[in-house]
Amino acid sequence: MAKYTIISDVGQAITNILREKLTPEPIDKAEKIGICEPKDRGEYVVGIHPYDIKEDLTSQKREPIHLPDGREQDPPSMLELYYMISVSSKAQIELKSAEESRIIGKVIQVFKDNQVIPHNYLPDNSKIEEIPISMIPLEMEEKVKIWTMFGESYKLSVFYLVGPVAIDSEVIRKPERRVETFIIGSSQKIPRKIVQFETRITEEEIDDEYTQDYQENEEDEESEDEDFEEEESEEETEEESDEESEEDSDEETEESEEETEDETDEESEDEESEEDSDEETEESEEETEDETDEESEDEESEDEETEESEEESEDESDEERGE
Repeated sequence: MAKYTIISDVGQAITNILREKLTPEPIDKAEKIGICEPKDRGEYVVGIHPYDIKEDLTSQKREPIHLPDGREQDPPSMLELYYMISVSSKAQIELKSAEESRIIGKVIQVFKDNQVIPHNYLPDNSKIEEIPISMIPLEMEEKVKIWTMFGESYKLSVFYLVGPVAIDSEVIRKPERRVETFIIGSSQKIPRKIVQFETRITEEEIDDEYTQDYQENEEDEESEDEDFEEEESEEETEEESDEESEEDSDEETEESEEETEDETDEESEDEESEEDSDEETEESEEETEDETDEESEDEESEDEETEESEEESEDESDEERGE
């Protein structure tokens, strides 16, 4: 988290780290490194050129921040800062290109070894933590477009992304109080409002109030006695109704028992009648069997007679043949 000065603080931090790491070799003086425009470099050999700022939507904080005193602060703005670093040597023409390449190589080495800007390179009054810095792999066409944006022809340079960094919001509001809390065992005191009323009543009004209260109390007692008597009468009627219902239920049970006994008697009679019918059927079956036996005997006797008559007729026929 930081104030609105975070952009200038980051530029100053990059300048400080390059001044420390690039002097006295390959640059003899720290004053030759600084933030400038590519067209107006002055005496700077290593120029730091901020060229773009974008909002970082990936790490954007949407929820408010709860401060220690209970207030709420709007979420900060998360930003990405883009820098171009170029070299313009003051050496002679035959040595200029080699010196610029040597300085660019040292710049790349510094930020490779320090992928975050340490807090000690930031201004003393800043309250931000370490900030990441990384090289951006751009194509040559994109690099040329950036240089033409400044109105210059392309020069040997490197491009870096710093951030995301945050800019605090100044919108701070008190939360709505929902419940008043009381901490047990603490010296917390809740202020109380004491309201005093001044009344002026005469003696006659006081007497009237007492007499009215007495009459009201008597009426209340009488109404309570009436209610009590009504409740007792209701209880007595309920008891009588319960007794009558019990007697009715006893009579019903006796009648039901008598009916069940009659039914059992009828069933026993039906069983006896069934037994008698069974005996009669058995006797009839025995008689039929006897009759069938007699008929069979008669048939046998008839068969014997027919056989005897046939034998006699055969004997007679044999005798006639013999004669």
